[in-house]
Amino acid sequence: MKKNLLAIIILALLLVNTGMTGFMMLTVMTTNNQAVALIGDIAAALQIEANGGENGQGFSGSATGNVDIANVASYSIADMTITLKEDGSGKAHYMLTTIVLSMDKSNEDYNTYGTDEAIATYQDMIKSKITTVIGAYTLDEIRQHEDEAKATLLEQIQELFGSGFIYDVSFSGTVYQ
Repeated sequence: MKKNLLAIIILALLLVNTGMTGFMMLTVMTTNNQAVALIGDIAAALQIEANGGENGQGFSGSATGNVDIANVASYSIADMTITLKEDGSGKAHYMLTTIVLSMDKSNEDYNTYGTDEAIATYQDMIKSKITTVIGAYTLDEIRQHEDEAKATLLEQIQELFGSGFIYDVSFSGTVYQ
């Protein structure tokens, strides 16, 4: 008799637990749906699309977009020597690197600015932006915050062209002194 009573108590607790779990799931899902609707309304007010903005190019046409590999073109600025900001040690520090700009050939501005002939005419302005952005970092800062420097540089170059056809900036063969 005690075994049957114990089995009935366990069964009752199991049913109560299942009922409470179901109630919690309904409560959480309702709250989650309300939060998703609120975020969707805010995104609509800010004109942000779920796929990352215009043409899937990120919220500002930046590096957050996905570009098909067939639509990628790159432009390299070889062996740039950039003087870094003084760090108080009394020594001048330099960064020697090749800057690689990744461009989206499917972007409408690529034909205007991104072809080899067109972008070569803007090379000095791009180098100026690179020198300004990278030169604002000390040796230790650029080593620790390289991704931040790349993001700032990308933003500056996109502002220069007024377009997001350049979607990524990377450093290749970097040497610090």
